[in-house]
Amino acid sequence: MRTLRDLPPSEVERIQERARQLRESRMSYLRITRELAEEFKVSLSKATVLRWCKGTHNPFNRTKRVNLSPSPELAYIIGVYLGDASISNRNYQYRVRLKVVDKDFAESFEKALKSIGANPRTGFEHNSGRTDRWWVEVTNKELFMFLKGPKERLFEVARVYPKEFLRGFFDSEGSAIVYPNRARVEASNYDLEVLELCKELLQRLDIHSKIYKTKRKGQTVVIRGKEYQYNSDLFTLTIYQQDSVYRYTVEVGFTIQRKQTPLLQYLNSPNTTTQKVLKTQQKARHSGGRI
Repeated sequence: MRTLRDLPPSEVERIQERARQLRESRMSYLRITRELAEEFKVSLSKATVLRWCKGTHNPFNRTKRVNLSPSPELAYIIGVYLGDASISNRNYQYRVRLKVVDKDFAESFEKALKSIGANPRTGFEHNSGRTDRWWVEVTNKELFMFLKGPKERLFEVARVYPKEFLRGFFDSEGSAIVYPNRARVEASNYDLEVLELCKELLQRLDIHSKIYKTKRKGQTVVIRGKEYQYNSDLFTLTIYQQDSVYRYTVEVGFTIQRKQTPLLQYLNSPNTTTQKVLKTQQKARHSGGRI
């Protein structure tokens, strides 16, 4: 049997409203408690139900509500969460946190959180053992429960706002690799299902990509002089066709200018493969398909 602390605010709200409906039908408080326990599989006291129905106790007085309706900002938050962000629950402190080296990334995540009604805190962390990082943190049970919930609910929002979701995910996990005559965009993750969603959404934007297994479980890697082993297979999604790199840069892009700027400089160079492809396509359109 669940307790109220186990439930997201939206579900508690539904139970509270149901309690009022049952009371309006002149049902006793004890019977309401039993009905709610049966219907919602939740453990409630008679005193709690009584306070709800009399309006003397509102469980949301100290809860900061957020807007979890599908939106571009929520899609971006989901993309970041499936990448670099983390969630934790200690002593019923439901925390969403992001630590990154790029200030513009932190600011973008902070802005998205504020837009859905959250109240994030930000700061800068000096660390002698690794790179200094910016952090963004919000304590919100409703957002925590949503992100921790069924992955398909997150995917549904991503499919409504694919560009914003992809931007959040690639800001987290992506990189831009630029050579004198070619460029590619990559994103790595242990969750193959997430990368397959990215591939699906990119395809909808006419952006070609492929997924490769780049590290195997048990494979050894050396990080800062210490040897580790991969606990799971690591997969990498790659956008390598130059017209697709162009469309990614223009249609999705990076919030992080450290990644976006080299791509734009490369694409604007008159001698790049992409510029040649675009000029060829433009000539084809003007000549009715004849080059």
